[in-house]
Amino acid sequence: MSAATPIPKPRPFRLQQVPVDRIRPEEGLGRKRDRDGHRELCRSIEQFGVLTPITVRRAPDRSGDYLLIKGQGRTLACRLLGIDKIPAVIVSDQFAESEKVQQFLVENVARLRMRPIDRALLIAHARRAGEETTEVATRFGVTAVTVRRLEAQLDGASSGEVAALRAGNVNLALHAVIARHVPSEDRAEVIRTVGTHSVRTKEMEALFVALGWRNLFNLGSEFQAQRLRLLKWACETLESLPPGSTNERLRQLALALPMRLTAAPETQVASR
Repeated sequence: MSAATPIPKPRPFRLQQVPVDRIRPEEGLGRKRDRDGHRELCRSIEQFGVLTPITVRRAPDRSGDYLLIKGQGRTLACRLLGIDKIPAVIVSDQFAESEKVQQFLVENVARLRMRPIDRALLIAHARRAGEETTEVATRFGVTAVTVRRLEAQLDGASSGEVAALRAGNVNLALHAVIARHVPSEDRAEVIRTVGTHSVRTKEMEALFVALGWRNLFNLGSEFQAQRLRLLKWACETLESLPPGSTNERLRQLALALPMRLTAAPETQVASR
């Protein structure tokens, strides 16, 4: 007689996006908010989104609602900002009653399945909140070098940059290249331009160096449209070139550089 197959135990929690309008507070857990602190929280969420998931459990009345265990400020801020969904850890009734649930979530929520950009934003947020680099590295399972790199990369990132990262228009590696070469004043427009093309990260780094982007930026804001058209033309041209080494492809790009760029530049070899 074969041994019975063990029935897997249900997970005590899971992470998902929950509609904000289906969340209501647990009885007795509502509290008054500090106005200044709440305004700061709203500004942070408006710029970076909700970095730390709230904690909820399903309402026992089968209404489809969720009872809020932790995260009242974040939930209220999302309501005020018109954000439809919020990341939430949904815990079982038994797990919600445990005295250790909040400590567990504080220590382990970063290890839940989340996208690299959300993890990176959470790491940067932890450092801005004053958590030591080594503590952040240990909690997230990364090196201290990675923590410092992400902190520097995302420091001062605009809401547009964060939105582009979250939407997948650019990945963290490409954003790191843009952050190294493009001053913050140009960054959102550069991300918007680059995000519509499929130029490799290594090639994009070499392109910024070849174009001398810092020097182009130093010409002033009145030349922003021209340098963005140049970047757009370069990305479109690289996409149309045959495969090859980065140096060879940039050489071909230089040979095709037009003498003048129109509002809708076309890839063509400049007349000589």
